[in-house]
Amino acid sequence: MTPEMERLLERLQSGWQPQNDEIDMRIRQHRLADWVFAVDLLSYPDDTEVGGWARAEKLLGRSPDGWVAYTGEILWIDAGLRWALCEDGFWWLMWEANSP
Repeated sequence: MTPEMERLLERLQSGWQPQNDEIDMRIRQHRLADWVFAVDLLSYPDDTEVGGWARAEKLLGRSPDGWVAYTGEILWIDAGLRWALCEDGFWWLMWEANSP
C-alpha cells in the first residue's frame, strides 16, 4: 500500500467523508455501477463450497463504459455503501450506471 493510500485509509477510519476533489491525485478513482460483494474463488481452487462461507473481499459490477469490472481487496467501505477504498484505488459505488 502506498503512503498516500495509508493516509487516506486513516482519514476514512476516523469518520471523514470524502469528496472526489479531496482525494490525493496519486490515488486512482474509479466508478462501479450495479455492484455486488464478491468472493475471489480463484483463491480457493480446491474447495467447491467456499462461496457459502468465505468473506467477500472484492466488489464486482460494471464500469461506466458497460464492461464487467472488479476491485482489488476491500480495505475500507462506507457504511452507506457509497464508496470503497480497495487495494487498486478508490471506488465510487453507484446503483445504476447513470448515477452521478
